[in-house]
Amino acid sequence: MKIIAVMNQKGGVGKTMTSAAIAYILGEEMKNRVLIADADQQGNVSMLYGVYDPEGLGMPELLEAHQAAGGAYSTKELIQQTTYSNIQIIPANGYLMRTNAELLLVEREDQILRFSAAMNEVRTKYDYCIVDCGLLLDMTVMNVLAAADLVIVPAKIGGFEIGAINNMVEQLETFRDFNEDIRMKVLLTMKQKNKTTLQVESWMRDKESYECFETAVRRSVVAEKSTMERAPLPAFSRNCAATKDYRAVCQELIKEL
Repeated sequence: MKIIAVMNQKGGVGKTMTSAAIAYILGEEMKNRVLIADADQQGNVSMLYGVYDPEGLGMPELLEAHQAAGGAYSTKELIQQTTYSNIQIIPANGYLMRTNAELLLVEREDQILRFSAAMNEVRTKYDYCIVDCGLLLDMTVMNVLAAADLVIVPAKIGGFEIGAINNMVEQLETFRDFNEDIRMKVLLTMKQKNKTTLQVESWMRDKESYECFETAVRRSVVAEKSTMERAPLPAFSRNCAATKDYRAVCQELIKEL
């Protein structure tokens, strides 16, 4: 199982939409076995897949009370089936905020390796685990980064994004002690067809500190509607421009991982 974390500390870049779309295409269209892990206390990807429960079990219990950490829960007990046959999910809710506080108080070396230990239990059951990370570099996200094979950083095409991307590069370097093979790749999003956007895109791609996907995801009004309808974009609109771009991104992923 390859673990793909989707994260950016800037909002409004299409992070959760990217997580949900990649999971759907890899699972439902390409017939891989996909596990989604919701590592964002807002639980947005859980909402898109119809499993959000403000009082339900999920990521908080995985990190606080998993059997690998002396707790009562196995990973399998915390996984829920979505309405899509090849996609299952570990949901999240607001209790994840408390989990982050609790983990900060734990003075044990394994406090940043709990997600890794929990994933080892189901590693042979899935082909991919897609993790939708929160905006903060909190204990939940640090656990995910310690386990991830690849970090996808969605970034809107624009000059202010470079600083956020470079911050991500620096932060990932600090995780080499826990995960020496971690890789990062930038996914340019919300592309518009005009001269200025194309110039900025070219400038962003020329930076040496990070690597970009060849595909850039085009801006789509349909994509924005899909979030209001609480559905992954490819399930809501199979043929919109952004869906086609996410399919191309998934083809790139399969070749790389």
